Amino acid sequence: MSTVPGQPGGEMCRERLARLDARLHADRNRPTVIFMHHPPFLTGIRHMGAQNCKGGSALGSIIEKHTQVQRVMCGHVHRSIFAHWHGITASIAPSPSMQVAFDLREDGPSCFVMEPPGDHVHHWHPDWGLTTHNCFVGEFDGPYPFHEAGRLID
Repeated sequence: MSTVPGQPGGEMCRERLARLDARLHADRNRPTVIFMHHPPFLTGIRHMGAQNCKGGSALGSIIEKHTQVQRVMCGHVHRSIFAHWHGITASIAPSPSMQVAFDLREDGPSCFVMEPPGDHVHHWHPDWGLTTHNCFVGEFDGPYPFHEAGRLID
C-alpha cells in the first residue's frame, strides 16, 4: 500500500488515499486493520524516519474520519514499536531476521543488530477487540509451571 518501486521510502499518494477513504466509507461497521510497509509516523530513529511514508498526515486525517479503523500495522523499521497516532494505536513489527539498531541520537548511525528475531501475533476477539503479542522466534527454556500441588511456586 505504501511502496514506491525503486525507492527506500514509501508514499500514500492522492490516488491511494482516495481509494482507501472510499473503501473505508463503504464498510463503516466492520472493524478494520490497515497493513502497510512504511510507517506514517516518526519513531525517533533518524535514519529510518528519512524513509518514512510520505502522505502520513493525510492518511491520519482519513483514519480520524473512520472510527472502525482499529490499528495501522507497519514493517520496514525492523523493531517492535507502538505509537498513539491520530486516535489509534499504530505499530511496527520486529523483523524475523536482524533488527535496526535502537539509537535515538540525532546523529545515530544507520546500522542493524542481531537481536532475537521476532514478530507480532494478532488476536481478534469480538468481545474485547484486537490484542497484539510481541513474540520472539527461537527455542527457549521452559515452559515452567507457576503452580505445584495447587500452590504458587515462589
